[in-house]
Amino acid sequence: MVTITRDRYVVITIIAKETSFNLQAIKTKVWQTYQKIYGISGSSSAGLYFEHFDENLQSGIIRCSHDSLSSLLTILALITRIDDKNVLLHPSYVSGVINKAKKYLSKS
Repeated sequence: MVTITRDRYVVITIIAKETSFNLQAIKTKVWQTYQKIYGISGSSSAGLYFEHFDENLQSGIIRCSHDSLSSLLTILALITRIDDKNVLLHPSYVSGVINKAKKYLSKS
């Protein structure tokens, strides 16, 4: 029997007072926190991938498997500092189709 991995697309918005963040800093922090909480096995089965990121709007799209959606939302809530600066990673929209996520991202 073939199992199909269904993806979920999470639109995140970065809320910070000080400055804007680049994609590499956000990727590193999300991966480090995910591995710290769920281990290497959990992070590899999550299928995390950063689909799109706009540094001007400070928002982007993260793809994950449907089984690890709640884990990803937990990780986003746990991240409060990136590069010694206070930050909130706010998941503003979750979709099963990337086109809907991109449409939501372009509206906001």
